[in-house]
Amino acid sequence: MVTNTPSSEYLEAEETELFQAIGEFMFWFSQLEFTIKARLAGALALTDDLFDIVIGPYDFAVLCTVTERTLCLGASKDVQTRIQKYFNECKGLNQQARLVVAHGSWTTGGARHVSRGTLKASTHFQKPAELRKQTAKARKLMGDLFALGATHR
Repeated sequence: MVTNTPSSEYLEAEETELFQAIGEFMFWFSQLEFTIKARLAGALALTDDLFDIVIGPYDFAVLCTVTERTLCLGASKDVQTRIQKYFNECKGLNQQARLVVAHGSWTTGGARHVSRGTLKASTHFQKPAELRKQTAKARKLMGDLFALGATHR
């Protein structure tokens, strides 16, 4: 008898790959977030004891906005443009991936996420490789932060 039902070993391997992709994304996104926090703390010349008090309450979107505005102070128009583009990419990654990963309803077929703006559901990251692309973006954005050329004084 031929069956189309996947074996339990296959399902376990599929789940393991998905869980690894989710964990890897969350790890690198948190590293990106901390890198932005560290850059903001440096721009504000915060001492270690003030770091969490001043920067800790920001959600990711606000952190990006505050850091963008801070780094743009005194920067040339060209640098300001690069800073704004960079933080738009960070906010896009947050909207397109982090919110879906964190707030989606997951199955091995992807994450079902309801948009707060439209109240319509859609499925994302049907394959772990799709999520791994977002992980690569987070890692790239970490490095790009230091190439912006912004130095706050």
